[in-house]
Amino acid sequence: MKSLIKLVIVSLSLSVCLSAFSANTISKVTYKWTDDKGIVQYTERPPKNHGYEKITISASGSEEITNVTQEEATEKETTNNSTADDYAKANLRNCEIAKRNLNVLTNLARIRVSDEKGENRILSDEEKKAREDETRKEIKVYCTETPKT
Repeated sequence: MKSLIKLVIVSLSLSVCLSAFSANTISKVTYKWTDDKGIVQYTERPPKNHGYEKITISASGSEEITNVTQEEATEKETTNNSTADDYAKANLRNCEIAKRNLNVLTNLARIRVSDEKGENRILSDEEKKAREDETRKEIKVYCTETPKT
């Protein structure tokens, strides 16, 4: 009887550990790229005919950024030119993503990036600060800009 109780306790403990581990592996992918007008865009889909960075933010508190070349980007799907309404929606979405990225950059100690060779590394403090500055500029653009008609 004691061995049965131990077996149940071990099984339950293992189940709880596996559940906790799987919850921490949930992630969100965002694509960062610069359009023809020189404006940095954040989208949920990769752009067509543009190089981009693939940014993966996981629930475990780490972020992975992958650079993608323009040649690779041409193989990916994209949306067509935006109307003024689409522009406003895109700005709102980009504003939210930029704010979320700033939150990640300022609140997480370690941010993981992928280089051109696909090797992972942690951003240095200087790189992290540069990305924070860039993200603050993006917030100024996306969170206050209105569509041009």
